[in-house]
Amino acid sequence: MTCKDRLPELRRIASSAAARTESEPLDVEGGETLPPPAQHQQIQEIIIEVEKTRAWINDIIQNTLHIRRLHSDPTYHTNTVLQERVDSLITASNATGLKVCGALRQLEERCKSAGSAAAGRITRLQYAVTRRLYADALEDHHRVLQLLRDHQLRLLHDQIKLTNLSITDEECERLLDSNNISFFVDNVEAETSQARLALREAEVRRDDLARVEAALQNVRDLFLNLAHLVAAQQEQVDSVEYYALQATERVEYGGQELLKGTVSRRKAKKKKLGLILCLTSGFLIVLLVLIYT
Repeated sequence: MTCKDRLPELRRIASSAAARTESEPLDVEGGETLPPPAQHQQIQEIIIEVEKTRAWINDIIQNTLHIRRLHSDPTYHTNTVLQERVDSLITASNATGLKVCGALRQLEERCKSAGSAAAGRITRLQYAVTRRLYADALEDHHRVLQLLRDHQLRLLHDQIKLTNLSITDEECERLLDSNNISFFVDNVEAETSQARLALREAEVRRDDLARVEAALQNVRDLFLNLAHLVAAQQEQVDSVEYYALQATERVEYGGQELLKGTVSRRKAKKKKLGLILCLTSGFLIVLLVLIYT
């Protein structure tokens, strides 16, 4: 049994019913009448919720079409950008599907609690149509994903034939689920990435060594400059040492001369004292002679 989608008609009726009163019922297809204005708000909320759910379902449909177009590209299996784009679309579709499931559960709860009023009939009708649309979109999405998986599985079997390997279907499924094909193509991309990483590390070490070498060169230049300065000041140091030795010798000679002067001074004092005593004695003798004569 098929259900007619009356969402556009209900949207038109709900927008025009706001201008009418309770005493002016509006006829709907099949002889039904529009419920009183007290239920207009409830119907409007149902329509908004259904529209939001339909928009999510349309997003899933568009993502499925986009996945189909990307997979039909001849360079899909060698273009990592397209593969990442497909993965992001699948992730987005899964997230949107969870939102649709939650909205359908809420709509189902509304159907159970709506009763037999006009809002209840509208809710049950929209729930049935929306669930059918979601089921069709989900079935198409799963069909496209299964096609992707089957095609990838065929590629793996072709690689098995080319490499003359013996592998069971279960092992092939596990490799397909783990997205690991290094068993067949020796993981050239991974090895290339590792080689690039090693090259990048070697370049970093080379830069470090270059900086260390430059620092050592600067230190060597500093020591050379210091050696030149020491050599230039060596003459001044020698001159200072020479004059220091000369001063030492002069001091020793001056000490000797001072000692000689001290001795000479003492001798001169003694001679002077003796001369004074002689003169004094002579003067006294002469004075005594003069006195007694």
